[in-house]
Amino acid sequence: MTNTSVSPGPIINPKGKLPVGVSDFIKLVQGDYCFVDKSLFIKELLDSGDDVTLITRPRRFGKTINMHMLCEFLRQGVQKQNDLFAGLAIHEQCMQYQQERGKRPVVFITFRGVKESNWSNAYARTQILLSQLTEEVSRDAPVTKLGHSQQEIVHKVIHRQAHPVECESILAILTQLLTLKHNGITPWVLIDEYDAPMQAAYQHDYYKDMRDLMKGLLGDCLKDNPFLHRAVLTGILRIAKEDIFSELNNPGVFGVLDDRFASHFGFSEFEVRQLLTHKGLTDRFEMVQQTYDGYRFGQDTPATVYNPWSVIRYVSQPTKEAPLYWVNTSDNYLIHKLLSRADTTVKQGLYELLDTKSGHTTIQSLQEQVPLRFIEHNSKNLWGLLLASGYLTAESINRVPGSSAQEVRLCIPNEEVQGVYGDLLHRWAQGGNGSGGNGMQLLDALVGGSIDLFAEEFPKLVATSVGYYDTGGDNPERFYHAFVLGLMQYLRDRYHIRSERESGTGRYDLALEPKNNTLRGFVMEFKKGLRADGTLQQAAEKALKQIQDKSYHTDLLQRGIKQVIAIGLAFRGKQVAVAYTNLSVNS
Repeated sequence: MTNTSVSPGPIINPKGKLPVGVSDFIKLVQGDYCFVDKSLFIKELLDSGDDVTLITRPRRFGKTINMHMLCEFLRQGVQKQNDLFAGLAIHEQCMQYQQERGKRPVVFITFRGVKESNWSNAYARTQILLSQLTEEVSRDAPVTKLGHSQQEIVHKVIHRQAHPVECESILAILTQLLTLKHNGITPWVLIDEYDAPMQAAYQHDYYKDMRDLMKGLLGDCLKDNPFLHRAVLTGILRIAKEDIFSELNNPGVFGVLDDRFASHFGFSEFEVRQLLTHKGLTDRFEMVQQTYDGYRFGQDTPATVYNPWSVIRYVSQPTKEAPLYWVNTSDNYLIHKLLSRADTTVKQGLYELLDTKSGHTTIQSLQEQVPLRFIEHNSKNLWGLLLASGYLTAESINRVPGSSAQEVRLCIPNEEVQGVYGDLLHRWAQGGNGSGGNGMQLLDALVGGSIDLFAEEFPKLVATSVGYYDTGGDNPERFYHAFVLGLMQYLRDRYHIRSERESGTGRYDLALEPKNNTLRGFVMEFKKGLRADGTLQQAAEKALKQIQDKSYHTDLLQRGIKQVIAIGLAFRGKQVAVAYTNLSVNS
């Protein structure tokens, strides 16, 4: 049975310090930390019954700490005194779960640190991990009961002398060794961040070497291994089966679109409210919600989930404005690399995410399995990557019968992530490379009062940045609205960027509300220039008149802005006309 609700976890040790950067479960429990109880993850995992379980979630959503917790619960020889699980929800469950405690040996390894820039260093880093694990497992174990070739591989791996092909079999050998050591009791295998080496390898062009190594390691250990009890893997991406899991028979895979395990990664609203209450920050809830909430895991789970890393960071050092923790501490290279090469249809979808007319959503066909080798050749792969990585979340899902693709209504989860797209769209609006200062200089001129320079140079910027295909379709206004919205992201440190808001007797297209009231405010209206309507400049004048007639600038004036510039923009293909006027307080 799948989990269909986000069950709140109690706050343990509410007066303790916040566990910023703590991913070790023993340290979390014994180090006087305040934390959210996610121990029922163990119950749901034991209930699932899958021989191999893969759980994918965005970076810093609690995968590693949950795997450490699971390891401490399962591994043989757990000390009952000073019980780590006393007072946690799993401790209160029926005896069938307690009977699993300390019953079997565990092989635990995390690959999250294997992110080297070349194959030689990546393999050396992997050798260190495997050497440490093999030395630990083989200590006091009957290595001589293994076959001669297996003993030789154990020796080579410990001394970091093994060839990659030899390393591929080591996890399977260690399960056999533990089974011998524990008189026939087969072990659990827990593999954290299994995909980290694959992502780094794709990024730095040694993908085939790393793929072959990981495919061998996982295949030999997880496929028809009589010395394996069960295995659990976590990661960000569901790497395509043909890339790494071709040897496995139907592993249980639970990604961000699956209901199972939905409540165990990330914080619920109840949990966040508890944290804020215990730390005397109840008045910050709305800001925290807007900045860090918005993720939805599963199809039948109506509640959204908060980014736990960002919430903990904020509560540990509260400020008047919520900082962008998760985005600024993540490696955005792969995302930016792929998006910078995106075709027009992908750009249009991203523009829709910032456009009020589309409800800040875009409907895209995607597949959860990500073939990194071919990710740049199919937009379905890119949308799947953005969803799995936490840069988008799903509002609704329509599965396509007989296909691995799904029609998903996607949205940006929160304000923290929105800045990523603002930066990206701004670079596109400048011409794609983000290095040219023309767009930024133009906007600096605009807010500095050189409106005539903006009116003269803006059409030139559009001509060099926009393709004819971009402006096709029945509604080019929508494209240009999103284009200008993306361009204006450069000003978000100085201005609140408002789109499609009611003011006066209508709804303007775009407004720039200065955070400092001594600066100018701007209201913009867009028109499609049709030859039947006269010249393009006449269309721009018509847009300007609409701002004045419907008093779109009223809202800015009421907020204390002394001077407002009204700008009418008319578009036809790659041609643009600009009309503007200065609106005083008495206008």
